[in-house]
Formats: sequence, C-alpha cells, structure tokens
Amino acid sequence: MSQGIEQDDDHRLLGSRSGNQRAQNVARFTVGVTERWRDREGEEKEHTEWYRVVGFNGVGAACAQFLHSGRRVYVEGRLRTRTYTNRNEEEKTITELLASSVIFLDSPRTEGDAADSRPKQGKPRDAVQHPAAAKSASTQSSAEDVPF
Repeated sequence: MSQGIEQDDDHRLLGSRSGNQRAQNVARFTVGVTERWRDREGEEKEHTEWYRVVGFNGVGAACAQFLHSGRRVYVEGRLRTRTYTNRNEEEKTITELLASSVIFLDSPRTEGDAADSRPKQGKPRDAVQHPAAAKSASTQSSAEDVPF
C-alpha cells in the first residue's frame, strides 16, 4: 500500500511489568490510499480508503522518528481484525495493518521547511523492515529459481 500519512497518531514504548520481556516500540498512524479514475462522461472521480497501521519494535521506532503528516510511504504487512471495548462501554471491531516493512518514499522534512507539510518527491530513501519479514524475504525464491 502506498500513499500519504493523514495524521501523526501515536507512539508508545511498552514495557513489561514483570521484567521478563523487553520493551516494545509501537507506532500507530493512518494512511490514505486514493484511487482516481474518469467516469463514462469523462468526469474525474476519486475515492480514498483509510487504513490504520501499527508498527512494532524497529519499524515502530523508525516510524515514530521519521513519519509526519503528508509523508508518502509504502507499507507491507498483514491484516489483523480485533474487538475492544471503548470508554463508553461499546464494543468496537477494527481492522489494522500490522506493518512488517515501511519504505519512506520522499525526503524527510527539515527544520527550515517545517511549515510546509507538502511531501517532497524523490527516490525511496529509507526502508525499515521487521526482522522476521527480512528473513522471509531473503528465503523467497526468485522467478529464475522456478524449474519450469
């Protein structure tokens, strides 16, 4: 999925009370993906879908450091649907994309252009991958490995 960040949502460092586990970086943000087309009359149309993205550990830390509203990203991961009870005691179901890899598609904002939230176009700059995703990517076969 590739598109821009709508809002800088949340970054947390989660720790274990028992001390048995390491602390986890968790970053949550929303990504909008816009589809554009022309209808039969030639009129331009567009539709935007919004996705909640969650990055853990290294991916979460990098997202917390480098993402901001308007930044263009490419995200790979898997979908997870979960149910929770909100503050009003209402049961809610949401689907999130658990990011295994995030690629930043434009240059990071510098202090001099902090007021300008428009993304800068360019080559993909930084890629962050969850270690398990990096391992599975390195063990995948290429098209040349297929025996037929």
